[in-house]
Amino acid sequence: MKFLSPSALVLSLWAAGFASADFHIVEMPGNTEKLAVPSNKYNCGGIQYALDKNNKLYGAIGSSFMSMRGANLCGAKNLDFYKQSDGTYVFYIHNGDGSAQGQCFHNESSRGKIGDCGRGDVYAEKFVCYTYFCNK
Repeated sequence: MKFLSPSALVLSLWAAGFASADFHIVEMPGNTEKLAVPSNKYNCGGIQYALDKNNKLYGAIGSSFMSMRGANLCGAKNLDFYKQSDGTYVFYIHNGDGSAQGQCFHNESSRGKIGDCGRGDVYAEKFVCYTYFCNK
C-alpha cells in the first residue's frame, strides 16, 4: 500500500490508535553515536537493546540523509531517512518498494534523556518516530 504523503501516513497511524511513539532517535551529547530505541524499551535496557541489535544511525542530525544498516529495529532492517523541508525525516526500507514506512519529528524539548546506565553515558532524545512495524 502506498500513502499519498508522509502526513497521511502519520494521520492514518494516529487514527488507527497508534498515537504513542514507536521509537526514538537518541544521541550521546559530545559524540556522534545515534541509536534508535523502541518506545517500549525507552530506558537503560533499551540502550543496551539498541546496541545489541546494531540500531545505530549514520549521518549527522540535521543532514539531508541518515541511514541504518545491519540493524534490527522491530524486525526492520536497513532504513534510509530523508530530511523534509519542515525538518522532519521520512524513512523507507533500503532498496524497498519506495513506500514511506514512517516519519520522525524533532523532539529535543521533551524530558527525553536516558542516562547513567552504568557506562556513564547520557543519551538525549532528538526525534520521536512513528511507524507501523514497531506495533506488531
